[in-house]
Amino acid sequence: MILFKKRDPNRARLIALLDQIREAESPDGWERVVSMAVGGLTDLGFSKNSPYLLVISSQGRGVIDCQTGEKVARDYDEMGDWFNPQQLLCQGIGPLASEWIQTCGINGGGLPWGNQFGESIEMHSPDWPVYDLYFCSDCQSPLIAGAASRCCKIDSEHLRACGFSWCGHFLVSANSSDLTLWKKQNSDTPTA
Repeated sequence: MILFKKRDPNRARLIALLDQIREAESPDGWERVVSMAVGGLTDLGFSKNSPYLLVISSQGRGVIDCQTGEKVARDYDEMGDWFNPQQLLCQGIGPLASEWIQTCGINGGGLPWGNQFGESIEMHSPDWPVYDLYFCSDCQSPLIAGAASRCCKIDSEHLRACGFSWCGHFLVSANSSDLTLWKKQNSDTPTA
């Protein structure tokens, strides 16, 4: 019990820091490409070769164009040898048919939580089991005093997967029923 009493002041301090962070639909310098319903979303992953996001759900696979938010391919196969949840790999469809995509979601895995522009995301859960997703620039953290102006809260949900694309120009956040995709503004966005 003594251990918890010693942690209470620090917990209160960290929650106070998080309460200073503003909420935003999109981080500064980014724009929301799409927010869409995806029932039964389990896993997702970015292509390493092109600007596409592969989404896996209980109803099959879909591919989203990260530039436009348009769904460009869809299948309804619920199971198959196209997904290996132990190796966190899924064979793409449509424009990703020749690529095995590294995935993250209910089966584990992860996407990058930072990019080459000094931007990062962090998940904190002062109101567990809800997770808050924070976006920070200039290599900051929402848990550092004085960093509030360079961070914003962009999502608050029972998050299942989140992270940057491998090229660092796209960002996704997803729960079991929805996903949100952002892209970096005013940059020479590469094809991957």
